[in-house]
Amino acid sequence: MSDGPLWLDAFPRTWEAAHERSVRGRTGNVVYYPGARRDGGSDGVWLRVLPAGGEPWTGVFSSDNRPGRLNVVASWPDPEQVFVAAGGAPYLVRADDPDAWSRIDRPSVRRFEPVGGLALLLDDDVLSAYDREGLAWESDALGPAVHWLGILDDEVHLRAGDVLHRVDLRHGRTISEPASW
Repeated sequence: MSDGPLWLDAFPRTWEAAHERSVRGRTGNVVYYPGARRDGGSDGVWLRVLPAGGEPWTGVFSSDNRPGRLNVVASWPDPEQVFVAAGGAPYLVRADDPDAWSRIDRPSVRRFEPVGGLALLLDDDVLSAYDREGLAWESDALGPAVHWLGILDDEVHLRAGDVLHRVDLRHGRTISEPASW
């Protein structure tokens, strides 16, 4: 990749990381995702991870690199996990165990927002909220034309054409109504 992903220090974390291209001479494990393979894989986002009290490793996260999709490395509500989105379904990997990984089933994710202990992911279908335990809630269907407007009080406001969607941050209840502007 010519440009590395955006870095978002969204939540407290127990690990350090750097884009591999800024680190001279790799040492230790090189792990390719998906699969947590040590024998090679697809090129993508190279990330050097240094877990607290553990051995450093380099993750190579296969990149779909689709325009308009999220391209970010971020901390996650679980301080042991690294979030990596490379233009497709995002990866979650434990910093202290590169074999403990998963993909979030959101291949069209295009926005990441940290709000009050929640990681909000907006994709072409819904707004999803994740906490330390995993998926906390999902909004009703929003559709691919929805745009993020912002947060007001305890709601996320989104707009799709002439429809305003208000999503409650506590439980994801979605109210859709005609936009008045």
